[in-house]
Amino acid sequence: MADPTIQNKTKDSNSAWSFESLRSLALLFLAVFAIRWSIASPYHVPTASMEPTIKVGDRLLAYKLAYNVKVPFTDWVLASWGSPSRGDIIVFKFPNDPNIDYVKRVVAIGGDEVAVIDNVLYVNGKAQQLNDHNNDRAILNDIEDDKDIKLLFRENLEGTDHWVIQNKPTAFRPISTYPAGGIAHRVPDGFVFVVGDNRDSSSDSRIWGDVPLDYVRGQAMFVIWSIYSPREGGWWKLRYDRFGHSLKS
Repeated sequence: MADPTIQNKTKDSNSAWSFESLRSLALLFLAVFAIRWSIASPYHVPTASMEPTIKVGDRLLAYKLAYNVKVPFTDWVLASWGSPSRGDIIVFKFPNDPNIDYVKRVVAIGGDEVAVIDNVLYVNGKAQQLNDHNNDRAILNDIEDDKDIKLLFRENLEGTDHWVIQNKPTAFRPISTYPAGGIAHRVPDGFVFVVGDNRDSSSDSRIWGDVPLDYVRGQAMFVIWSIYSPREGGWWKLRYDRFGHSLKS
């Protein structure tokens, strides 16, 4: 005859709410959060500051091991093997409120001098080439940020070829210049200077300053999936062509 005590223990251990089940579930959640903190994490993009490279509604994957590895749930760096380069798209803590994450493109690193003159980006006195792409504006078809007043370019930033959009200059929308005094800004060591690809619709280092390297969470690698709401209304639409889209260029 079976021992009822053993039967009860077996029954309890197989229960969905048993101690063993709850412990396994807790360990699973802990592992998932540790991976998100230290290895890779998805991010939702709610603003147009990086369009058309990153579009409103994109869900990105940020690779946390791009530059270093941190102790899970802390900002303590265990090992470091690099730092952001010019052209990298990074996820970082907003310097004015570290509880908020931003995503922008690095245009200058520590020791660089950066300026914007007549809508042209200069790094260490060298103009970064802008190539007009208004003969083919298909990349703007599904963005909603006043695309009719935008000019489309491909910019070559120290070898990284990427999209840039800028407002058409008018009396009410002057040509972009930074800094206001005309003297190039020098990025301090241990910091990076970040700018949005939607140059005239971006809150970035031109407004609130440089980003400390220890605020960098990782590098945005690709779009996991994307969804948007058409301006004309109707159902939300999936951008199937964005699924798995690389952000490396």
